[in-house]
Amino acid sequence: MERLSMTALRGARLLSDVEETNLEEVWSDYLPGRIQKLNAKPKHPKFLPIPSLNALAAKNFRATRSIPLAVTGRQLPLIYRVVSGLVSAPHRKTLLIIDTEHRFDVTRLSCSAEDIRHVYVHRPAFRGIPTTDGDHRAATRRLTPDQIRVLVAASEKWIYYGAHNSGGRTWWGTIVIGALGGGDITAAWKGWLHVELSSIPGFFIGCTIQEGLADRQRRQNDVDAAPWVASSQWGDLAFTESHSAAAEAKRPLARRRRASVL
Repeated sequence: MERLSMTALRGARLLSDVEETNLEEVWSDYLPGRIQKLNAKPKHPKFLPIPSLNALAAKNFRATRSIPLAVTGRQLPLIYRVVSGLVSAPHRKTLLIIDTEHRFDVTRLSCSAEDIRHVYVHRPAFRGIPTTDGDHRAATRRLTPDQIRVLVAASEKWIYYGAHNSGGRTWWGTIVIGALGGGDITAAWKGWLHVELSSIPGFFIGCTIQEGLADRQRRQNDVDAAPWVASSQWGDLAFTESHSAAAEAKRPLARRRRASVL
């Protein structure tokens, strides 16, 4: 009887040292610390698969201490180029794209079907964002910076701890299309890098309608072959949408105008 009492006393003492908790508290205490560590803000711009673009990002960082690549203008061709290069050999990264405007077209990527499997596109539902103009088909472009930060954190949490097929690849980061507030690359209305199609020669003075129509196919070929131009106060670069094309080079650029084809 005395031995039983001593055992019970020892058990009671052990139980008194145990702090009651639950799985939700463990989740909230443990995972945020890991996510914060994994999501720690980089101290320098992330690697990009275009050397001249890396150079521009480095110049912008030295001058402004701003890390994200903020693209404006006709952003998507540059996004396709960067994504295709990052997920292909030799880099073979994994990327997350938050497409708030539902404009990202995966068929424009110039990489293999195997590499495309490691590009994860999240499109927030249009119906979930309230508007003030009476349009019940709410537009995700009205997402606030705080909402974007929440979306980025939740999506990256899934990348780190969710079930997917990219565990063997290195995680590169997040691209946000159509909104500001988070991401390693933003493609929205505001940015320090402006993308437009390079200048296409216009019709010669005195060109007739018949001559213009006869020259239509050549001009269309010129438009299709024209490189894109990314401009900033730190310099310009020309690039093509395909990452397998010849390397881009910096060069003086004439004043640009929108290309028009009959």
